[in-house]
Amino acid sequence: MQQMASILVIEDDSSLRDTLRIHLSSAGYSVRVAADATEAIRAILTGVPDLILSDVTLPYMDGFELLEVLRRDESTRTTPVILLTGLVDDDNYVRGIRLGATAYLTKPVLRDELLKAISGALRGAAKKLD
Repeated sequence: MQQMASILVIEDDSSLRDTLRIHLSSAGYSVRVAADATEAIRAILTGVPDLILSDVTLPYMDGFELLEVLRRDESTRTTPVILLTGLVDDDNYVRGIRLGATAYLTKPVLRDELLKAISGALRGAAKKLD
């Protein structure tokens, strides 16, 4: 039996966070959620997920700052991170990719588009391990 991939969703909007959790769970992923970067870091300390899906505009520490922290830490350096945001300008896209985001999706994102990005990111991470 194949083990389901684990995803940590970091989103401060509770209704979107719940929607993402439901969509990803129904697609067969094991999902944990966090409302901000501090909660996310605590969750990661209990177990590094296979993929992180993070909003960019978070309270206390934004998604870009969190991504910098994740890329500096040995345990999360190669963990795929998909940034999900309403910031649609090119500068933010480039910043996210330069900081090491696996993908940068803009809200509102279609369920199928999100699942395709997650699947691709997980396949890419698995190839790096081979």
